[in-house]
Amino acid sequence: MEISNRLKNQHLLWRAAFGPMAENEASLDSMPQKSLWELLKKSSADEPVKFEVAKNSFVEMNNEMKTVDDVQKALKDPEQRKKLRQLSRDGLKELYISWLEEMINSKAQLREKLSLFWHGHFACRVVNIFFQQHLLHSIRTHALGNFGDLLKAVSKSPAMLQFLNNQQNKKSSPNENFAREVMELFTMGRGNYTEQDVKEAARAFTGWGFNVQGEFVFRPFQHDKGSKTILGKTGNFTGDDVLNILLEQEQTAIHITRKLYRYLVNEHADEEKVTWLAKRFFNNRYDIGKLLEDIFSSDWFYSEKSIGNRIKSPVELMAG
Repeated sequence: MEISNRLKNQHLLWRAAFGPMAENEASLDSMPQKSLWELLKKSSADEPVKFEVAKNSFVEMNNEMKTVDDVQKALKDPEQRKKLRQLSRDGLKELYISWLEEMINSKAQLREKLSLFWHGHFACRVVNIFFQQHLLHSIRTHALGNFGDLLKAVSKSPAMLQFLNNQQNKKSSPNENFAREVMELFTMGRGNYTEQDVKEAARAFTGWGFNVQGEFVFRPFQHDKGSKTILGKTGNFTGDDVLNILLEQEQTAIHITRKLYRYLVNEHADEEKVTWLAKRFFNNRYDIGKLLEDIFSSDWFYSEKSIGNRIKSPVELMAG
């Protein structure tokens, strides 16, 4: 069938944003897709405003809490736990209502749509809404920037470190949860590393943690300074070194590109196109904006095969 200019523009707006807005409805018949894409980029160029819906619940409960250990001791009290859960529920509700309103009303549609993707990619759930608030801001800040910067910001966020138990990752008893998820979910994907790689990476991440103020901290006395071998490389690696090694793997670019292709183009990934996009993504040093440009400026993106083939998530449906 012949695909009209309006239909192509609607397709772009549903995939790169949350659908046509009233102010651009009249121009959909005549505006070239390239011009609409440039408008989407320009509208999302500014830094996002942080949602400040929650204070630090731990400190709010008791300003005498100076360390994470103090918090753990306090949470043994049922009343303290109940109060924290209530603060978290209220804050989480406010945070996601604020974000949904931003998806609906903001001109930065491209940024918020990609932020929704990264929010799912870096899945995380913790009780402390103050930490969640910080993580969401990191995702929205780097959503259209560099994947390496995004990966490092998320990996050092208190929410992710708590969720994946890296606060308990110490040289005397390494905890592999964080290292495993970084490899399996965030970068290379399952089957592209060994169990030994996970064990060695966990040693490199020892000492990574956070304080009660919600700041990343490195605890050198808890870090394993011995030699480690990860993905064929040997050295006295730190957590930052591990993330850099993972970014040096073309498989990371392939894994991320395939997930984005399924989110933006077609849930049944065309591996030939994924390979082409991933190679450019890798050579462009993980520039997310350039990867999106490659997708949204391609003729195949506007083909009959690509249009109307994705079921919207509940959030996409509500925002749209």
